[in-house]
Amino acid sequence: MSLVSVIGAGSLANVFANVLHDFLPEFKLHSVLARNQEKAQVFASKYNCSAVFSFEDFLKNAAPVVVELAGGAALKEYTLPILKSGRTLICLSSGAFTDDAFKQEAICTAAKNNGRICIVNGAIGGLDFLQTCALQRGASEVVIETTKSPKSLLGAPALEGKTLDLTKKMVVFEGGVQEAIKGFPKNINVGVITALASENPHTKVKIVSDPEVHSNTHKIIYRSALADAVMEFSGKPDPANPKSSTTAALSAAACLKNLYSPISFW
Repeated sequence: MSLVSVIGAGSLANVFANVLHDFLPEFKLHSVLARNQEKAQVFASKYNCSAVFSFEDFLKNAAPVVVELAGGAALKEYTLPILKSGRTLICLSSGAFTDDAFKQEAICTAAKNNGRICIVNGAIGGLDFLQTCALQRGASEVVIETTKSPKSLLGAPALEGKTLDLTKKMVVFEGGVQEAIKGFPKNINVGVITALASENPHTKVKIVSDPEVHSNTHKIIYRSALADAVMEFSGKPDPANPKSSTTAALSAAACLKNLYSPISFW
């Protein structure tokens, strides 16, 4: 049985833990780190693991694999120490890697200490195709269009001081991936993942608010001299966290399974 530690005790962490408990018995949760002590204690009791409230204490005894399900700020704070300890870090909040200096430091730290960074696909797929095409090192055009309900976009920094019409379909953002993740940090990690996998920092992001939708839909358009592709993914919002999709947490579990499985699909 392989041990796993998690950072975060919110809705996505619970989805991840439930998958391990119900479908991946070869894994056992070892510990959880969360700022909210009450949530961490409830989580630990439910999944029979230890709750830790200090990162220093967490790192002393964490499992060989740590799964981040706590948001970009937590990922940025904890990534380097985890990698320095030689552990594998499975990341859900990929938006932190729009900071190129941080990304390069994380890569170097992992390389020097036999650590590993696994950025999961979250609510989308097709990253294998994007990575394959990126090997050509030629020019490419990458666009990702995300459509969500207006309620899931409320609270985004880009909408501060603005009135979002909750009754009609409208484009709320068009621009580069770095600007997108700053304006919608809880909505557009998929844009960052797309840019990283395609190795295209000029990936364009379009965010659409649509009151008629009941799913989070992400459409990736890729064009280059090598290949063209249109990939569309539609996942139901997590009931406890409509800003994210349930498949985001499932992708972390799938990544964990691939790390230890004698056969993997890439």
